[in-house]
This record gives sequence, C-alpha cells and structure tokens, in this order.
Amino acid sequence: MNQRFSFLVCMDRDLARKLQIFGIVLCLIGILGIVAPKLIAVAVSLVIALMLILTGVVLCLFTYLTGQRDRISWLKALTPLILGLFIALKPFALVVVLGIAIFIYFILDGVASITLALDMKPQPGWLFLFVSGILSLALAAGFIMFWPYSTHWYLGWMVGISLLMDGIFLMLLSRNARECDLPRP
Repeated sequence: MNQRFSFLVCMDRDLARKLQIFGIVLCLIGILGIVAPKLIAVAVSLVIALMLILTGVVLCLFTYLTGQRDRISWLKALTPLILGLFIALKPFALVVVLGIAIFIYFILDGVASITLALDMKPQPGWLFLFVSGILSLALAAGFIMFWPYSTHWYLGWMVGISLLMDGIFLMLLSRNARECDLPRP
C-alpha cells in the first residue's frame, strides 16, 4: 500500500464520519449552485463588495484619525470603498471577472485531481477523482467557449458541479474506509 495515501483507506471511525459530513455539506452547496446559479454568482459578488466597503471604511477612519492629509493616503483608503460600492451597485460586472478566476481554478483543480488520482491508483476512489479532474477540465473548456455571455449562470453551475463531485468523492472515501493499525505521524 502506498503509505502516502494510507489515510484514504485506513482511518478511524471519527475521521470517516467527518469525511461523510464534509461530503454531504459540499454536495448540498453544490446542488444549490446548480439549482440557483445566478443567486450564487450575485452572492459571491456582494460578499466581495461588502469586504471591500468595510476595508475602505476602516482605512478612511484610520487615515482621518491619524491626521494624514496627503493624497496618497486618502487614495489608498478610498480605492477599496469606491470599488466595493461599484461592485455592490453592479454585481454582474464582478461576476464576469470572477469567471476568469474560476476558469483558472478549474484548470488547476483538474490537473491536480488527475495527478492525485494517478498517484493514488489503485486505491479506492482514485477513478472517481480522475473523472472529477476530467470534468473540471471540461468545465473550464466549456466556460471559455461561452465567456462572457453566460458567466452569471455558468459560474454557479461550474462551482456547483465541482463541489458536488468533491462531496461525492469524500463520501465514497468515508464509505470505503476501514480501521487499520497505522503509526500516527
């Protein structure tokens, strides 16, 4: 047995139960992304907008309270605030940009999943992880073909499908686990 991945087959019941719970949570979030992709896309944009607005407010307060009067300090403070307000008013503008970031993520996720699956082979779950990696690469290819026209729904679908696949993988691992006497690192 490849010792590097022995924890995937040999694990205690507590770890297997945690994997099962994490898998279910990922599946639920994934299903939400598939069923309501626009909601997920807008929610992500609004969370980022809120973070930028709060950052801008804190930086403006800091700049004011420390008595800084130079333009550069105020530019640094106002930039995230203005950007956050823009995103809050036009959340789909960020969705298009986020689409490119997710595209890059799916390429990296696909390559990493395939590489990890080939390293895991022949342990249980390796084939599912391999298929998940292929699916991530296919999602990236499909996204770039439709970008930027359908980013608002495609973004939610891509994230949803990926999370659903990862959740299923974790549940398969937990189901196939058995207790073994392995030395703890």
